[in-house]
Amino acid sequence: MNIFKILLICTAFSYIGAEIQILINPVNLPENMAPGTQLSRAYDKDVAGKADAYRFLNKTKDFVIDASSGVITSTKIFNYETDPKRFLFIVDTGGLMRRVLTINIIDVPEPPNCMADPQFSAGTATLEIGEDYPLFQSVYRVIVTDEDFANGDQLTYTIETQLSGPKKGGNSFGVDPVNGVVSLRGGDPLDFDAGYHAFQLALRATDTTGLFCQGTLIIKIININDEKPQFEPFPLDSINVTEKKPVGEIIARVKAIDPDEDSSITYSFKTKQEMFALDPFKGIITLLRPLNLDNPNNSKIYPLEIEARDNGNNSNTYMFTVFVENADDPISCDSSFSTGAGVSVSVPENIPASAFIYMILSRDPDIGQEVEHFQFVIAARRKENLPVESCVGTITINIQNVNDESPILTYIPDAPINIYENLPVGTMLVKLTAADRDIGDSVHYEFIRTRKEFSINEDSGEVTIAYPLDYEDVATPKSWVLYIRVYDNNRMHSTTGTLTVILQDVNDNPPQCSQDIYTIELPENIPTETLLVSLMCTDKDETVPNNNITYHLIMDSFSNTTFTLTNNELKIGPTHLDFDNAIFAGMHFKYTLFVRVSDGGSPALSTILTIIVRVSRINELNPVGTTLVTFSIFENSPVDTLVGKITFTDADWPFNNIKYTIVGGNLGTPPKFYIEPDTGMIKLLGSLDREVESQYQITVRIADLDNDVVPDPIRQRRATAQVTINILNINDEPPICSPPHLETRIYSPVKVPFVHLNCSDRDSPQEHLSYSIVGGNTNNWFTLRRLGVDPPFLVIRENFQYDVFQGIHEPTTFQLLIEVTDELGGNKARQLSATTTVIIHVLPWTTAQPTSSTKTVTTTITTSVLKKISYYWIPDNWFSAVLTLTGALFMVCLYAGAWCLFKDVPACSRLFPHCHKHQEHQPSLTVKEPVQIPRHGNLLSSDPKPNTKPNLLPGNHQSASNQLHKYSENSKVLVRPQSLLVLAREGDWEFKGKAAATFTGELLLELLSVTLGLLNPLVLGSGLDLGRANSCCYCHFSIAPVTAAVVTFAGMVLLLAAAEAGWMFIGGLTECPGHSVDL
Repeated sequence: MNIFKILLICTAFSYIGAEIQILINPVNLPENMAPGTQLSRAYDKDVAGKADAYRFLNKTKDFVIDASSGVITSTKIFNYETDPKRFLFIVDTGGLMRRVLTINIIDVPEPPNCMADPQFSAGTATLEIGEDYPLFQSVYRVIVTDEDFANGDQLTYTIETQLSGPKKGGNSFGVDPVNGVVSLRGGDPLDFDAGYHAFQLALRATDTTGLFCQGTLIIKIININDEKPQFEPFPLDSINVTEKKPVGEIIARVKAIDPDEDSSITYSFKTKQEMFALDPFKGIITLLRPLNLDNPNNSKIYPLEIEARDNGNNSNTYMFTVFVENADDPISCDSSFSTGAGVSVSVPENIPASAFIYMILSRDPDIGQEVEHFQFVIAARRKENLPVESCVGTITINIQNVNDESPILTYIPDAPINIYENLPVGTMLVKLTAADRDIGDSVHYEFIRTRKEFSINEDSGEVTIAYPLDYEDVATPKSWVLYIRVYDNNRMHSTTGTLTVILQDVNDNPPQCSQDIYTIELPENIPTETLLVSLMCTDKDETVPNNNITYHLIMDSFSNTTFTLTNNELKIGPTHLDFDNAIFAGMHFKYTLFVRVSDGGSPALSTILTIIVRVSRINELNPVGTTLVTFSIFENSPVDTLVGKITFTDADWPFNNIKYTIVGGNLGTPPKFYIEPDTGMIKLLGSLDREVESQYQITVRIADLDNDVVPDPIRQRRATAQVTINILNINDEPPICSPPHLETRIYSPVKVPFVHLNCSDRDSPQEHLSYSIVGGNTNNWFTLRRLGVDPPFLVIRENFQYDVFQGIHEPTTFQLLIEVTDELGGNKARQLSATTTVIIHVLPWTTAQPTSSTKTVTTTITTSVLKKISYYWIPDNWFSAVLTLTGALFMVCLYAGAWCLFKDVPACSRLFPHCHKHQEHQPSLTVKEPVQIPRHGNLLSSDPKPNTKPNLLPGNHQSASNQLHKYSENSKVLVRPQSLLVLAREGDWEFKGKAAATFTGELLLELLSVTLGLLNPLVLGSGLDLGRANSCCYCHFSIAPVTAAVVTFAGMVLLLAAAEAGWMFIGGLTECPGHSVDL
């Protein structure tokens, strides 16, 4: 409603006066324009130089107008997405003239903002997921804001780089281009055991204009125990065991490997076994029962299925077969010898050699073998020399022990033992073995000097690590010589030995740098090869290659040629920095570089450094454009006509942020031209006259704005352009004859030219002037003779003699009216003309003056006026809309009239519905009760019938009771509320205009009445009561108060608009521009 009021006020003020000039209107204001920028200027010559002359009628805090100069500026930076997009202000100078100023807020594309997650934009966003993370499930969502979302801007998310480590080349993650959700996409499997321990993603969000922002996401992979143990199979998946295998001995060892780190494996039989036992931790299979094939209950084949299970409950099985091989049984001896403890024989220590001690009786249990009886003589032999067919028994010789032997170190390494510094505490380095030949005597172990780094088990001789080792710790030796003592019971005898241990370096320290994040700010014009930073990194590992440090620069495609990393020095190059780039603007004018610092160990350890390089803008480029420009404009062009546009470009960011200013030249007084500072469009400020000035030379200064970090105008760059404006001629000057009146005397027989016309035109050459005699040329006795392009001469066609002028004996006077017209052969609508009067006194040629009593007649010069008027009318833009609306309402009115005429015709019942369905309470019209209905045909009657039509609109009763009568000499008008009859002579436009306006108002009142009656049953469903009055028909209805108010207000608005349109139409006909020339 407020906007509607402002439009009505603006419409009213637009017709009061147009003396206030606004240089730029409408104003297109970019939303990011700085406050205080001059937008336009109001100028009123009547208040020029006065204080407090200019003001806005409607109050605002967003814009101000200088009271003395009329300069209009903004007071804040606008936001296209939240602020109003259009402002309308009424500029007032204290008088009756006002002007409407329109300011449009223009949207400027803005880059997306990734600062919603500061860690993401800073490159430190880190998260952890397991290697069994499901596919297509969200890992991370990029949160980006964009102020252009309200204008339909959309973002597209992409992954610019995807780095993996320590194994490179991983491509496991993807991002949804619409919602920015990062997830696993089924590329390379996310396998920690394959070397994918971490991923680094560079994510970018790009809007529809190409502006973008980006950040970095680091995803660390957590190792999950998800691998099954893998068995090392036996050859042919079988093992062979002899039937003589003793119970308790190892027959085989199964081994399974788990790819998962730090995983332990346990073994078990899938089915219960009675013949074999399985160590659950070492996988050793031992024999529980004899495999003797002579026992019919024993089998030759034993299938075994073993299950290996890790601590992550992942399992695998392995099936193999144990084949039992038959062996030839030895001869069995008597039971006292071959069973139990055997035979105990006591012999004196001095028994001679080869003396008979004991006879063994034996037999061969194998089928087909003979039994032998032999005498066995005890002798000392090797076990390998026993015959195949033999019996074995036990003979116990009891010897009294004496502790006379020292322990002997049976195993101690002679070579040094190399150990790694990362071995955990409790790790066994070596197991020493020693023996004591004394029966029943045990050995014990100890260090001669205590070492905190190692410990030795007193009973088993196992040397283990007792303290964490660190090769880089200066307090930790790099090698040890351990002195070990082995002693027997009661420490009666002992033996010593030495064990050398050498500590080996392990690559367990990643490189360490003095800083993890570097922030550098540089101007964009810094030369290449400039050193930005020297990275200072060290590695605590003390051996080569574990402490060999290398540096690798990680960049995206945009900055891959801008920076160079040589050893530890980061430099600019080979290409220079460029602040003036739209892609770089989307990166917030900063480069985010990553440097991977790695050592030479195996596996290599690395550290990621972040280097943020912020670039500041430098105004280094001048505006570029055409410096010599020529425009042309017609001299009758209206104010604010576009003369031409100067276009300059500036490659400094922000691009083409240029201000145009006229600084010199002949602009005229007052100035004829002005230039829009933001667009470079030169427009007309005042009226032109080619006859006064045909060419203007203007000097325009082009200056860039806000292209440097230093505020303007310290480093502001400028250019100038010379603009030539040629004024094109328009035929606006009529011909002029000098003198305007000529008088001459001639004698009748003269044939030579006697009058030379002297006419000229300021804007047309002589050859474009035409001459004709338009009055006073009796019998065409006179004619014009023209030689070349010069003005013509006046000549006579025949000699003036008495036989020609019969009855004329006195001097005769002729008054010729000659018309001079310019634009010969041009547009007749633009032709201008002038007239000159030539008075010719023709004297008779005679030698003797005849006698006459006639008095001399004095010639009186009279002036004849020749007037030509050309009318034309150009409607405003709103007139078409009003005309269309009026036509639509007129069609509704026609339909209402047709309804009144044909509603009772059965064939037309579908097109014209009845209105009596809800009128039970209204009296109906019948044949028996005739009603007198006045028609429009009786409008000229002096006694019209009273109008019985109800007043649908306020004020109708007054207009219905008044009759207007107007009489004039040549016309007669009778005006009534329902009709208008105009009788006027052609050309009386003022009278016609008033009559047309009255008719338009009457037509709208009638049309509104009928329309409301027809629409009422459709809107409210109430009844209709059709009656007849002075109009064709009407409907009586009742509507809700709110609906009535709305409809009444709409009708009043339409009535006011139509009335204004009518007056404007008549005003255009009565005051249409044209030209006339007094002759």
